[in-house]
Amino acid sequence: MKTSRSFLSLAVFLCCSPAFAEYCAISSETAAMACTFSTGFTQKDAQIDLSYTERGWTMTVTVIQKKVFAMIEGDSKAQIKNGETYNLEYVSTRRDMVPRRKLKEAPVYIVSEAFLHELGSTKGKVTFWLSAEDPKEMKVVFSSKLFKDIDAYIAETKTVLADRFQEK
Repeated sequence: MKTSRSFLSLAVFLCCSPAFAEYCAISSETAAMACTFSTGFTQKDAQIDLSYTERGWTMTVTVIQKKVFAMIEGDSKAQIKNGETYNLEYVSTRRDMVPRRKLKEAPVYIVSEAFLHELGSTKGKVTFWLSAEDPKEMKVVFSSKLFKDIDAYIAETKTVLADRFQEK
């Protein structure tokens, strides 16, 4: 039954792919479906990517630095325009070198859908305090304008990956 539902969902998606082409795509090599939202890099070399996984909504905060690794690991916090503070559950961190001898750290967090909706509806700045070894906290600030399309991303993801949401 699950297999037939998956094939049916895939067939509907392929027939209607222009309607879902903004955030979701199917890999031509692996036939894997992925829905991703990205803010793009800010002037301060930081970026946020959102996706939906088996554990729920995930947020990757990529930070590029000139110095040594900050060792961003552990639960962190986010505050939306001097309002409510949200806890971000830490999953893992990816580290790498990028061109011009800079270092990239990308911690991954589990976030709630309510938090994502709040990001999409806020005005002003969103501040993240990422748990780090040195300095103790790393502050990263994003303009709320970067998140204005999150509700459309969530709706498209829920439509394309509907069977994943029904299983929960």
